[in-house]
Parts: sequence; structure tokens; C-alpha cells
Amino acid sequence: MLEELQEKLHPYKKYEHYIFFVCGFAFDALLLHRIDDPLMLIHQGIYLTLAALLIAWDIFHEEGRFHVTPRLNKFWNYREGILHFLLGTLLNVYTIFYFKSGSFIGSIYFLALLALLLFLNEARPKQISKHFLRNMLFGLCLISYMNILVSIAVGSIGTLVFLLAIAIAYLIHSAYMRFLRSRLEGRKLFRDIHAPFLCIAAIYMILYFAKVLPPVPLSVKYIGIYHEVQKEKDEYKLAYTRSKWFFWQNGDQSFYAKPGDKIICFAKIFSPARFQGKLQVRWSFKDPKLGWQAWDAIPLEVSGGREEGFRAYTVKSNYQAGEWRAAVETEDGREVGRIGFEVIDVDPSYTSETHYDFH
Repeated sequence: MLEELQEKLHPYKKYEHYIFFVCGFAFDALLLHRIDDPLMLIHQGIYLTLAALLIAWDIFHEEGRFHVTPRLNKFWNYREGILHFLLGTLLNVYTIFYFKSGSFIGSIYFLALLALLLFLNEARPKQISKHFLRNMLFGLCLISYMNILVSIAVGSIGTLVFLLAIAIAYLIHSAYMRFLRSRLEGRKLFRDIHAPFLCIAAIYMILYFAKVLPPVPLSVKYIGIYHEVQKEKDEYKLAYTRSKWFFWQNGDQSFYAKPGDKIICFAKIFSPARFQGKLQVRWSFKDPKLGWQAWDAIPLEVSGGREEGFRAYTVKSNYQAGEWRAAVETEDGREVGRIGFEVIDVDPSYTSETHYDFH
């Protein structure tokens, strides 16, 4: 039966890697839940272990150090597809979490790096071995996993936490290298296994210190601009005056300001359980001549664990008409999320119907 299935699928074999990668993405998208879910973290750890073993066994097989039995051979032919499924699933997790944990501009760097590696892995230039490329993908998964896991375990983020995650990933990879060293020639081991990891680690550190790597595991679940805020029992009652026709806006992104009005920036920020940290809302104004100018940064205290996100707001009373944006940032300026809006001055006699959001 398996032979018949292989024969039917043979014309599509060249698309095998793409199919398995897409299946990996789709499979994990269905299971993806909280970033700090223990089962999710265990699931990622198991996939990383299986991927590492498949990579090792494939290299051992090429070097004649591992022989496939006739019984195993039927399944061995699918090793590339299985590896792509495992990596595709993991990369789906980290792509989604990095998009949730930063603005589109910041997240696009991670996506660009991922897209480049996937393209090279499929195009596979003759000058680069398949092992080098697949180990770059594996290194990307390992470092991303440790970056999330260590932040959750420590309960905070920051440079020291990030460097600790890189160091632990390096120690794990070094142990993996020792496992392979007894069976592989040292030069090949460094070129195909260790060098790709070092390349990815270096790129990660460059992105981090350039402040473009999103600050996982934090994420902004909602952010909006409002005229008033009141807390009623366990809910925040937020007033906005925009027309119902502008349903895509979060609150008053077209903010009609009468003298004395204050701008409320309300946000729901997800952070893992036991997480404690400080964030800030940075207000910026687009000067017609000078471009975006930072005005002030108002601090927020964040505590984690709430499924819908920690709720907080800041108030701005000093502003002028024009284009604005409010960005939720870490203390060292790493953007978690932002919202753009326009302030439009109106006469005191201006009237509009008030609506309410509840969070």
C-alpha cells in the first residue's frame, strides 16, 4: 500500500519540501495558544530534539556511520519532509510571536531573515551545502526558543536576560557538537554544524542591539485612542466620538479636539504569568518640516498572567493639531506596539455623539 502511495505521489516529489513546510505552519497555527503555555513549550522542545536527531542521522548516513535497515528504509525516504515539517512548525510559532511582540516594521526584519533562509534552502546554491542551510534554520529555532523560555523563566526581559538566552543556546549547541564530534571529522563539523549557528547568533545579536528585534514574550493585544476613561468594577469604560462608519479605527484615531480635551491612550498588554516589568508610552508628533519628533514618554507598570492582557492607559493634555503616534515601548526603547492618529482642532461649539467601548 505504501509503495502504491509513493508511486502516485512521485510526480509531486519536487514540491515535497514546500508541502511539508506549509503543513507544519498550518498544524501549529491550529494549536498555538499562550506563549507561556507549558505544553506549548514542551512541544517546541520535543520538535527541536527530533529535528537535531534527524539532522545528525542524515549526516551519519552520508558518512557511512549509520545504516538504514530495509524495514526503516520505507520511512527514511521521508526524512527531508519530516524535518521540514518540524522546522516549519517551529518557525511558524516564532514568526507569529515576533509579529505579536512588535510593530510591523520591527517584525519585518525577522520575517526577512526567515524568508532569505527558506529561499536559500530551496534554491540551494552549489557553493553552500544543504547541511549549512538547514543548520542555520535549526539555529534560528534554537535561539528563538531559548529567548522565549529564559524570559518566561526569569520573569523579565532586558539585555542580561537576552545574553543569558544566547549563552544557554550556545551551551546546548556545544553539547550537540560533542555528541557529533566522536563520529564526524572536525573540519566538516565546524563548517556544516557550528558555523551556521554562530552566524545566526551574530545576526540575532546585531538585530537586538540595533533595537529591531521584537521584545518577546510581551505583546500588545489592543491599543486605542479615546476621549475619556472610567473604571466600573472590573471593566474600563472608554468614550469615543467617531462615526460608526469608521469601524476599523480603535477609538478616536481621528481625534476631534475641543479646548481642554485630553487624549487617552488605552492598551491591553499580554505578558506571561509572574512577569513584572516597566514599559512606557512614547508620544511622537510629525512636524511638517522636521518629520517625527519624540515629545515625552509616560511610564507603565506591567504585571503578567491575565489572559486578555494587562490593562493600562496614559493621558496626554499637551498637544497640537497634526499627525501623532503613541508607541508602547520597553524601558530601553524596543517597540511592542503602536497606534497612529490625527488631532483635528474644532470649535468649543462642536458636538458629536458619544459611544463607548468596554475592556
